[in-house]
Amino acid sequence: MQRKIEGIRDFEILGSSSRGLAICALFCLFLVACKQTPPVAPNELTPLQKLVNSDTSLSFFHRTLLRANEAALLNDASVTLLVPTNDAFRAAGYTQAGLDSLRAYQADLIVRYQFIPSRITVPVGPGYTAYTTLTGVPVYGTSDGTQILFNGIPVTQDTAASGNALVYRLGGLLQTPTDSLNHFLRGDTTLSFLSEAFLRTHLYDSLLLAGGSYTLLAAHNNAFRNAGYDSVGAIDSVDITVLNRLVRYQVVKGLFFIRDLAGLNSLSTVEGGVLTVSHLNGGIQFSGPGNAVPANLLTGDQPAGNGFLVHRIDQVLQP
Repeated sequence: MQRKIEGIRDFEILGSSSRGLAICALFCLFLVACKQTPPVAPNELTPLQKLVNSDTSLSFFHRTLLRANEAALLNDASVTLLVPTNDAFRAAGYTQAGLDSLRAYQADLIVRYQFIPSRITVPVGPGYTAYTTLTGVPVYGTSDGTQILFNGIPVTQDTAASGNALVYRLGGLLQTPTDSLNHFLRGDTTLSFLSEAFLRTHLYDSLLLAGGSYTLLAAHNNAFRNAGYDSVGAIDSVDITVLNRLVRYQVVKGLFFIRDLAGLNSLSTVEGGVLTVSHLNGGIQFSGPGNAVPANLLTGDQPAGNGFLVHRIDQVLQP
């Protein structure tokens, strides 16, 4: 301590010229030290991050990813990413402002349904292969050898040049799924009559026990009213055997996306009967033996839990 004090006194008695030289020397040492300290390197982006961040045709998906706060999903892992292009988002009615105003959970559902936590190879052949997504609900892929489709939506481009990830660019937007068919029916007030019919017949539970995959042609409430069921109470008062047969006639065995229906003229129902599929002015229609007027396909390709697909129609199908 004594030596330190003496050093300070010695420095204080230096002349002004000596003090200037000392300060100059200290400044030079500081500059040398700065030059010897390397700059901190920025974090290296993964190949998947570079693709999503830089490809201007994927900017809508990038905005959705940021809105969902799921950028961590773009690590360099062996995953498959299904990315709708900007045109696909626009065709579904989204704008940049609309994506920015999504609730975080809505954006998260969109993003997580695009992620398959493994690299996949879509086999060539009839039928669909189910691939579980981060939502827990599968997306369905198929290929005819020249065209790959997911949930009936064509792939516009695929690439393996994103590190360990495989990326498929989609020409359409996958509809976000619900956890189950029951959740879907109960969550839509325009389908409350059909929901009550499923509840009363326990058809959903029966289909789960049977296994397999199914397509529901879901008639809205006005369709049930037109068929003579004017209220949920009317559904409850129908003879259970009659109701069970009617509801089972609305369900088709197997998955049939809208794209698949274009080449069909009949479908087999779980009731045992056959529906006629017809095509008019680019639209798709369904009818049973008891239908005086065919049911028009309104919207569709809605995944509803594992193994269920829903299309909306405007008439109740009659056996």
